[in-house]
Amino acid sequence: MKKYFIDNFITYCYPYEVSKATKDYGVLSEYIGNLYNRDEIDKIICEMIMRHPYIENSMFLKIHIMWKKGNTSGFYHTLDFENDNNEKQSKGSLEIKYEL
Repeated sequence: MKKYFIDNFITYCYPYEVSKATKDYGVLSEYIGNLYNRDEIDKIICEMIMRHPYIENSMFLKIHIMWKKGNTSGFYHTLDFENDNNEKQSKGSLEIKYEL
């Protein structure tokens, strides 16, 4: 049976800079490092879509949802959250927050 998880390599990008990885998972901390069945991970994905995770002043946040079965793993979803309000924000902590 496949198990699903949020990859801990989450990237963001500030304007005029290159993409970087964050290690401050903020609101997603409770999910990192855990395995879920498909129904559970789908509910977490829905929550992220409804609440819109972001890092202050970053243009986007990329999150990979992975699956694994035995020694094999792959991508289930790649989520690319655009931060429409980044121009009104200042660089702050790298903590992932929910917009809503």
